[in-house]
Amino acid sequence: MLNAILNIGKDTSTGTKITIQPEGSSRDELIHTVFKQHRTKARILEAYKRLKNGLKTMQDNYLQSKDEKIFSRYPKLQHMVHEVVLLEKQYWQLLDIPNHEIPESPNEYVFKVINILDQKNSGPHKATGISSLLGATLGNVDKTKDMALSANLRNKTTEELRKECDRLYSDIYKLSKKYLGLRKILKELVDNYQHSRFFPVIPRYQLLKSMIKQVLRAPEFSEICHEIDEY
Repeated sequence: MLNAILNIGKDTSTGTKITIQPEGSSRDELIHTVFKQHRTKARILEAYKRLKNGLKTMQDNYLQSKDEKIFSRYPKLQHMVHEVVLLEKQYWQLLDIPNHEIPESPNEYVFKVINILDQKNSGPHKATGISSLLGATLGNVDKTKDMALSANLRNKTTEELRKECDRLYSDIYKLSKKYLGLRKILKELVDNYQHSRFFPVIPRYQLLKSMIKQVLRAPEFSEICHEIDEY
């Protein structure tokens, strides 16, 4: 039983494949798929929350600075944009996932995302010193979570697993769309920020205001800026 739980996330050890269509899939396929879905959703959600919170912090700081004079406000605008831009530069804080291609069904797209993130997660990681110790600690925490998740899934009925699989395909698809929308905003902000770097203070002040307003008015941000955590 313990070996089954430990091996549930390893394709090569179980021989079990991820299923795209929960209906008609075997119990083992459903357990394996739902396990992968939970891990994928958690990784995307972590990056999504980090990016969303960064943009919302910029929004709050921008609104708080509106009554300040130009020369006291300018460095604050510069700092608040720079803090968000760092998220793109510090690539390890976010995830790179593909866009949804038109011919793909939502489930096929999520299946692709699961496989891409799974391959990245299983790639070699070199670390030394404190990074190595921290990585080992986090790795042990992840293993404990994986074992608890695996045990929980094995206690579910096949019908419960099927419904959970359907729900998670839908959740991951919606979450991925929201995340990619915010990444699009971030990349545009990074480009605009880089292009403004060599302008004098007065025109750059206007450019910083403009690029922040562009973010806050973007449909992708407006859609989620007041949402209560759904996931």
